[in-house]
Amino acid sequence: MSRRAYRKEILLAVLCVIVILQLTKNVIFGGDNDDQRFHYSVVGQENVSEIHPTCKIERNLRIISYNIRCQYFNPFSIWNFNERIERLVEGIKDFDIALVQEAYVVNAGLGVISECASRLVTAMSKHGFHYRTSIADFMAPYVGKSGGIAIFSRIPLTRTTSRQFQSFSFFQYTDYMGFVIGEYIVNSRHLYVVNTHLDPSRPATRIMQAKELTSATRNYTMSSAYVILGGDFNIDNRYPTLSNSSEEYIELLRTMKEAGLRSVFPSRIETNIDGGNYDAIFASSNIAVVRKEIIKLETPSKALVSDHFGLAIELKLL
Repeated sequence: MSRRAYRKEILLAVLCVIVILQLTKNVIFGGDNDDQRFHYSVVGQENVSEIHPTCKIERNLRIISYNIRCQYFNPFSIWNFNERIERLVEGIKDFDIALVQEAYVVNAGLGVISECASRLVTAMSKHGFHYRTSIADFMAPYVGKSGGIAIFSRIPLTRTTSRQFQSFSFFQYTDYMGFVIGEYIVNSRHLYVVNTHLDPSRPATRIMQAKELTSATRNYTMSSAYVILGGDFNIDNRYPTLSNSSEEYIELLRTMKEAGLRSVFPSRIETNIDGGNYDAIFASSNIAVVRKEIIKLETPSKALVSDHFGLAIELKLL
């Protein structure tokens, strides 16, 4: 047996042990300790205002999108998850709205693995993000992975909506992916914030999912509401590139333009450690982008918070 094959077998064995231990923990102890179980019990609830308030905001809004990479079956993405979550929340505490991807809840058949979502909810709540969309709306009914997306907010949400994609590839059959919409009333006008994570397997499927997104948001832009749409679009993820001439990228821009949305980062910038540009934010024309940047948060031990970088924007509602 070659050294490479031996290493693969060792890694697979370690991975199997981690899965078995996690499943055993879920069966025996209910998945988490009392505090974490409490938070799992509410990750599926929508934290919205009971009085549907109109927020009076005279300053610019700050919004960030971050894929936090919590893949339970990849030991390298969960070994320091607590440290990464704490640094993430510390690094984004001054933002008003946070769009988070890959905070997964997994139905493993014998039990539910929810530590990513519950720890994230705990940390975000402690730092003032008291309003959010449901994390578990896309929960797999038998075996599978939830969409892992959520909007966290310091500003009261009026209403939230979760929609599962109707288009998906064969390899994502057990991944219940979709998008969430957070609705606000700011200065007596509607603001819709959308968070999503598109299929990582097939470009054709991603384009169909993008059309589902724009179909859902087109009425908002037509009504002069403010619209922000962001997340991990997995653009060209099989062949990482920063080229503006990518057919998939051009098609995505065309699809968004048809819905009245423009890219906040029109020139492609690296948003992943592999050199790819997978993440994006789009905005309606009645929003002025005052400042934008790509941020790379690190833990105290100098590890990156995620393999993705954060997309941060400061905007003015016109």
